[in-house]
Amino acid sequence: MLKRAESKQMKMSFVTLEELMPQEHFLRDLDRLVDFDFIYDKVADFYSNTGRPSIDPVVLIKMLLIGYIYGIDSERRLEQEITVNIAYRWFLGIDLDERVPDHSTISQLRRRKFDGTTVFRDIFDEVVCKCIETGLVDGKLLLADSTHIRANARNDLREVIEVPDTPTEYMQKLDREAYELGLIKEPVEYDTTKTKEITKSVTDPECGLMKRPGKPTGFHYLNHQTCDSKHGMITDVFVTPGNYNDCTPHADRINYQIDKFGFNTEAVCADKAYDSNEIHNEMFKRNIKTFIPYKLTPKSCANYEKGFDKSDFEYNVERDEYVCPNGIIFHFSSYKKGKGVKVYRPKQKDCIVCPFRSQCMGKSKSLRAIEVHLHETARREQFKNNGISE
Repeated sequence: MLKRAESKQMKMSFVTLEELMPQEHFLRDLDRLVDFDFIYDKVADFYSNTGRPSIDPVVLIKMLLIGYIYGIDSERRLEQEITVNIAYRWFLGIDLDERVPDHSTISQLRRRKFDGTTVFRDIFDEVVCKCIETGLVDGKLLLADSTHIRANARNDLREVIEVPDTPTEYMQKLDREAYELGLIKEPVEYDTTKTKEITKSVTDPECGLMKRPGKPTGFHYLNHQTCDSKHGMITDVFVTPGNYNDCTPHADRINYQIDKFGFNTEAVCADKAYDSNEIHNEMFKRNIKTFIPYKLTPKSCANYEKGFDKSDFEYNVERDEYVCPNGIIFHFSSYKKGKGVKVYRPKQKDCIVCPFRSQCMGKSKSLRAIEVHLHETARREQFKNNGISE
């Protein structure tokens, strides 16, 4: 029998959020497992002891958490969704007759009160600590990767600016290490007047212009994340401009987690974008294995039919020298400042009479050289974890 719904009349109902909230809802589990009161201690220094009472900071942080969990990336829409969603109201402790905090409150909180602080990092780290306490995280095997996030910036609103063109902090560290090892006679001094041009967004100067094969071109951020393998819990999040390499912050982020959480990390795993001498060496110094695929690079003699590259030369660790396929010894010759590489060369007369000369370097050249990164030994040792000789 067909039934037509009748128009509803206004009526008073005595009902509570507790009755309306489903027992099996995820937010019930989250509320039961996590005590968010620790947030009060984290933000106490940002609030005055006098004046008008503020909106509960725990409620504001929980609002942001709802946005992250359910993919609500607009604070204006977040306010609207919480207004009509019983589960969200229950989780926040906002009754049916109470008004949801205005979206601008969150915006101003970030722009004024929390801008330039580490409060969000402190809250995140505290949650990781609680995961460690409950056995969800042990830090023995850490997995790393990054993903791009499109910046809220038009690609056509850009400008070209000049910035100092100096070696990276890691390269400067290599130059200092080379000096300490006696590879160079004097400390390296860099030309601070040298500049280079980069493209910046006018509307969002903090993002970076990403140009990668297989990736969208435009202004982006890179979200670098570390995950603990035990239960897949994220233990670190770090954001850089989109024109950064995936591997650039990796070693520092692993070191940060070990120092912060006391991890006894045994190994780290990542894709070939993280095949970096810095990563291999930093982990090697901490006795941490790296499981990272070998990044194939074009052969240095790719224009020759059967050219030799560095992998065809045998390295003698004790004597710090290379031996070519013809048995000629390559001794250390020089160090390239700002590049972090050692250069090995043989005697020129040996190259001139070598039967593999044309195959090794072509007919026009008379001397072959090998460039080896200062931390090549650590990288070579780490690749043994993957069953790779180099």
